[in-house]
Amino acid sequence: MLEVTHCHREENHRRFDLVFRIVAGLALLSLLFLLEGEIKYLGLIGIPLLYTALTRKCLINRLLGINSCKL
Repeated sequence: MLEVTHCHREENHRRFDLVFRIVAGLALLSLLFLLEGEIKYLGLIGIPLLYTALTRKCLINRLLGINSCKL
């Protein structure tokens, strides 16, 4: 049987982090439409931010093998 454990952090910190990632991700994605030339592709950085906010899983921590859950 597969057991799933959840890491519980302070609610305010989690909410701030979630809102920050969504706002920053959308702001960066808007650069694709607002800027011209090659620089506009910096807006693609917003995709991982939105992904981590919506799924609540950090890709960088997973790639580096970091587990921030203190259970």
